[in-house]
Amino acid sequence: MKTYRVIGLMSGSSMDGVDMALCRLEENDGKWTYEIEKAECVPYPPKWRLRLQSLVLQNAVTYLKTDTFYGHFLGEITRKFIQDNMLDGRVDFVASHGQTVFHQPENQMTSQIGDGAAICAETGYPVVCNFRTTDVALGGQGTPMAPIGDILLFPDFKFCLNLGGIANLSCKLDNKIIGFDICGANMVLNALAGEIDLEYDKDGSIARSGNVNFDLMNELNAQWYYEKPYPKSIGGGWVTKIFLPAFRKFRINVEDKLRTAVEHISMQIAKDVKNVYANEYLSREDSHSMLVTGGGAFNKFLLERINYHSPVPVVVPDPMTIKFKESLLTALMGALRYRGDANMLASVTGATADSCGGEVYLSTVHKMPTI
Repeated sequence: MKTYRVIGLMSGSSMDGVDMALCRLEENDGKWTYEIEKAECVPYPPKWRLRLQSLVLQNAVTYLKTDTFYGHFLGEITRKFIQDNMLDGRVDFVASHGQTVFHQPENQMTSQIGDGAAICAETGYPVVCNFRTTDVALGGQGTPMAPIGDILLFPDFKFCLNLGGIANLSCKLDNKIIGFDICGANMVLNALAGEIDLEYDKDGSIARSGNVNFDLMNELNAQWYYEKPYPKSIGGGWVTKIFLPAFRKFRINVEDKLRTAVEHISMQIAKDVKNVYANEYLSREDSHSMLVTGGGAFNKFLLERINYHSPVPVVVPDPMTIKFKESLLTALMGALRYRGDANMLASVTGATADSCGGEVYLSTVHKMPTI
């Protein structure tokens, strides 16, 4: 049996903050188990949120400076997390997803900022980061990364749905796993809530009070991305530049916008689950269920509508797993990279081969554990 204690760092497309989790991962004869021992979300200071949101429009020098400074910021908050929880000497390494700025796999380009060398310098611990680039170089989408974790850590669920800034789905088949992005989720709902100066719609209560606008619904459903077969992926730029502008065409109240968005998201999820059943020749007679995690799993109304439309029942785990599953998966990606095992799957991303992605920065202070 091999044990790894890894701090996983995750910042998603919703940009609400950095999720940090100390994860204990154990591998025994090919079977993995986990425990999230400590976790917290560090909200972004306003200046950092603004800088990250506007970075896609900046020049190359600003991009490179932000990559470095953001790496030091991640290192500083990680060091504080270690100190506050008295973890010094009890961590093997840090695994960091970084913040996605550009994601254009059709141009063989993806970028997640947060310089690993800076994180390593600030913490004194080895760092594993930049997991997506090898897969994209092999012709893959570079996303979603979650399916490898869904196979190894959540084997009892046929489907796994993550409701983050973007909703993505994975499904385990007899000899492979598939996965893809579905649509914008929390990025959309939070942006609409922001129109009335709220960070988010708690429990979906504002959406629940609204009505579906069917003209807007038809506009949303007509997006070109929904006609693409999987494997496929979208980035935050698609949501902000292509999807969200559709809402601005309609002079309706925020309640109706949110209600329409919730219905749209839940229907797109159900449609894609049904597509997987049809494309992969799955039997509806089998007893399947769908694990739902990510911040959207706390949105009670959204879950109700997903459960209403979905052909399989949804299962919601404990709050710690809901909130920090992506940090856990980042930690697992780091452990697999260190071991030299595949952590990106061609059946998910469409790459020419499975790959072991990630850059490794070694520290002179703390050493990597022996395999």
